[in-house]
Amino acid sequence: MRILGLLTCFNRKEKTVGVINKLVEGNSNIQFYFIVVDDNSNDGTAEALKQFDCVKVLHGEGSLFYSGGMRAAINAARKDKKSYEYVLLFNDDVEFFHRAIETLAGREKNCIWVGPVCDRNKILSYGGIEKKSDWIPRFKTVKAEKEKGKIVDTFNANCVLIPWNLFLRLGNIDPVYTHALGDFDYGLCAKKMGIKIKVSSDYVGICNDNPVAGSWNDKTLPRMTRLKLKESPKGLPGKEWFHFLYKNYNLITALGYSISPYVRILLKK
Repeated sequence: MRILGLLTCFNRKEKTVGVINKLVEGNSNIQFYFIVVDDNSNDGTAEALKQFDCVKVLHGEGSLFYSGGMRAAINAARKDKKSYEYVLLFNDDVEFFHRAIETLAGREKNCIWVGPVCDRNKILSYGGIEKKSDWIPRFKTVKAEKEKGKIVDTFNANCVLIPWNLFLRLGNIDPVYTHALGDFDYGLCAKKMGIKIKVSSDYVGICNDNPVAGSWNDKTLPRMTRLKLKESPKGLPGKEWFHFLYKNYNLITALGYSISPYVRILLKK
């Protein structure tokens, strides 16, 4: 089985090299190839990746962030002339379990499979996403309870396995997104196209949730600091959040809920 892994990275050399080693060595029945977008790391990541014959490195200038880096990887993959069974979207901070991808690839065909991940206390951190309302932007991260999996609305792309034919149908991540929301929107686009998304019952690895401390959601920070963090590329920029809401909900939801983060900051909530 041939799988093309897509990854974007920045200044996490040990994790980037480690995750590729783990995937290759831990899934001996899979022939892996990788497209890695290095967004101008200065820790020697690109140089370290040269040890892998199965890795093609693309170079950014330091302004791609997550969604931009994954767009570049997806664009390159769509132009690849080789034949693959699956595309694997993954993050380099996932500590994959032995044979995790082999197990995921052995499940039902012709649908997208999300591999859920847990923190070190075995608590779900990222996985399949359920959209809780058609009017209110509320989501729930879930994993399946049964081996047959659970149908979801979208995903965190920490580990997402997409059949090659569905990957080619999907297109790319919306160019509006810089960092966050790109994977959420990508999955929602798949659902709108009638592509089934299922989350597995088995954890594929360990990945701790991003901490609230130091982010725009940190209630202990001054209002102006939170506002700057929110509007930064790694926060929740107003234009991108409005676009996401309008595209995936409606104008009323977009108008109302694009304002709510500013209200939260003002009220220190």
